[in-house]
Amino acid sequence: MCTMYRRLFLAVICCLFFTTILSLECYTEADGQCILIPDMKDCEGEPCQCTKYRFQCTKDDQACTEHEQATKVKKWAYTILPASVCEYIQSQPNVYEEVTCCSTNGCNKPNSGKCLSPHRRRY
Repeated sequence: MCTMYRRLFLAVICCLFFTTILSLECYTEADGQCILIPDMKDCEGEPCQCTKYRFQCTKDDQACTEHEQATKVKKWAYTILPASVCEYIQSQPNVYEEVTCCSTNGCNKPNSGKCLSPHRRRY
């Protein structure tokens, strides 16, 4: 009987260990602040990656104010993307600058600790 409980306990510990290892915590934007989103495990059927990149505001860009659009301000974005999408934006240096794709907890944290944009930019 004791052996059965020990095996059950080890199985539960093992499952918790792998669940913790396989989840990823990434920074994303909310109300102009970066927040750490926990437990991202699956992004459209593939591994998630924390991502940060710079982009230039363009006309009708919902992530930018009208003034930022008119002056073509460059802003940072922080988000969680499927690995293939992150690889794609890395291949578009004319649109996305200084792209970081990473897979360790909090690896896309902004240098300032705060996000500069209150909106998420679509990729």
